[in-house]
Amino acid sequence: MMLSFMAGCGGGNGNGSSSAKTQNNTQTAPPSAQENQAAVSGNKETITLRIGSGHSESNPWITALEDYFVKNVSERVSKETNYEINWVKSYGGAVVSLGNELQGVQDGLVDIGCTILVFEASRLPLQDMVYSMPFSCSDPLIVADVIKQIYSEYPEFTETYEKDYNQKFIGIGVSDPYGFYSTKEVKSLEDVNGMKIGAAGINLSWIEGSGAVGVQTSLNDTYQNLQTNVCQATIQPTRSCVNLKVYEVAPYYLDANFNVVPFNAITVNLDTWNDLPAEIQAILAEVGEGYLEYEANYINEIHEQDLETLKEQGCTIISLSREEQEKWAASLPDIVNGLVKSLDDAGYKGAEIVSRYYEILESHGVERVRDWNIGG
Repeated sequence: MMLSFMAGCGGGNGNGSSSAKTQNNTQTAPPSAQENQAAVSGNKETITLRIGSGHSESNPWITALEDYFVKNVSERVSKETNYEINWVKSYGGAVVSLGNELQGVQDGLVDIGCTILVFEASRLPLQDMVYSMPFSCSDPLIVADVIKQIYSEYPEFTETYEKDYNQKFIGIGVSDPYGFYSTKEVKSLEDVNGMKIGAAGINLSWIEGSGAVGVQTSLNDTYQNLQTNVCQATIQPTRSCVNLKVYEVAPYYLDANFNVVPFNAITVNLDTWNDLPAEIQAILAEVGEGYLEYEANYINEIHEQDLETLKEQGCTIISLSREEQEKWAASLPDIVNGLVKSLDDAGYKGAEIVSRYYEILESHGVERVRDWNIGG
């Protein structure tokens, strides 16, 4: 019988002290007959990989992670190699809590993590930059194309994971359009004056200058915060709020063209990665690269379904006019040039990269809602 291959813990120090064993490694003690029986499947060795995220499978980026990434990696490894993947799944914060996925992968709590980027603005400012570029584009397919192009032009988007956080970047996903759920009807910028609006971290900047009060929140506590009047509105991805039945406590939905953003990154603990066979690495990288297109198309399809569901549940849906979008964007402080400065301070080419993002959007026919006069 062939020995099992366990791709495991992987420390956060990048020293390669992993528990992974290959067929050619010397083992201090042979596996028991029970271990061999559990590990071997038709003369194939088993690789155990732990995958996790703070978000649950009900969120579309995690649904896509399961339906596309996990499924295709399993099938390709089984078909193309002499290995099988045994997945140990821990979504919904079971092992790594929401906002701690990047650290969890770095420390080896999971082998593969799906990091929710909105909570990593301080450690991943470049990857989170679109959060500081509101009213950019709310089309998941266009944003996915833009991300793919700018990531190919600027390798610093991916290099930092390996250089600073002991992990290998293999995939990126987008949010669905951010919607504005509220307990009262909102049709204009003036309507939000005096409201308490919940949002996660960096996207609280989208209401600065509006007269509203920002309340730090997350998807996991959105329903309760609205129900108990901690806030009267929230800015969140649409599908997740539909799954949480947020419309029951906030029956008004405003499509404000806030944004679709790079939302989640798939990374592999670097010690685990280095212990994997080359053919497994290749499959993970190839499937990870394909995740963006699959996930963006999935996001695009379900968004239309979600709007229909909201209507069926009696939710009032309003689209913010272009004029009101321009007024709202104009009311904001100069957050884009603030972003440029913060990227410069972090050692990136701030003005160049931010300008390039807008240029690629314009090549897809997306006009700027506000001219931020970048670098001016």
